[in-house]
Amino acid sequence: MLVMFPWLRRGPVAPTEQQLHVKQALSDYPPYAPPEWNGDLCSLADASNKYREYFLGGKDKRLEALRGFLEKFDVLVNPDDTGLMAVSTWLPQYADLLVDDLDDDTVQDAYRGFTLPWTGPLSGLNPIFDLGIYFAECLWHRRTKLGWIVLRAPDRGFGSHAISGLPGGRFFDPIRFMYVECRNIRNTKRSKQKRTQAYEDSMFLRSDTFCRRVLSYAPPGRRSRKR
Repeated sequence: MLVMFPWLRRGPVAPTEQQLHVKQALSDYPPYAPPEWNGDLCSLADASNKYREYFLGGKDKRLEALRGFLEKFDVLVNPDDTGLMAVSTWLPQYADLLVDDLDDDTVQDAYRGFTLPWTGPLSGLNPIFDLGIYFAECLWHRRTKLGWIVLRAPDRGFGSHAISGLPGGRFFDPIRFMYVECRNIRNTKRSKQKRTQAYEDSMFLRSDTFCRRVLSYAPPGRRSRKR
């Protein structure tokens, strides 16, 4: 069963200022809604080609949606070092408030396979997805010869957005990574040991963690030309 925002079901407990801020900021976020295809009429190659066209064709609009969202938190989204650090600082403060239960199978299936619309209690999946696109843009800003490998099953249940051309021939899915990162932030904050030193020093709650993740794939000094 899909869990709604927790502060809506706690009786007299009032939402925090941060929770209200996130809820308001999400209210007009455009949902990511790829078209569905009939698995009986469409092969994996055809479905992937159609989805790749949809994904790449709408990528810039998704980044604009993310910019508009984060501007409500006074964060300017740019792929340069200053913008990257601003987003990196925002994540441990607010990422855990985007969707209530990122461990829930229903939520995970909705994100990975588009099994449910990303609206209502799932609206926070939209900025998580777009943060993955932003991650890729930060890599492109610093490296050359990268490319998207986009796959989509003919029916619901599978979607992949991998980056190729990274050092050592690695493949990396920044969109799936952002889901896991937000889940880790959420689970760390809600840990029963949240008052321990381990909680305070957790890498998931450091302001520079996301920045360091990006730079680990695109070390400084290897700037790319603009695409």
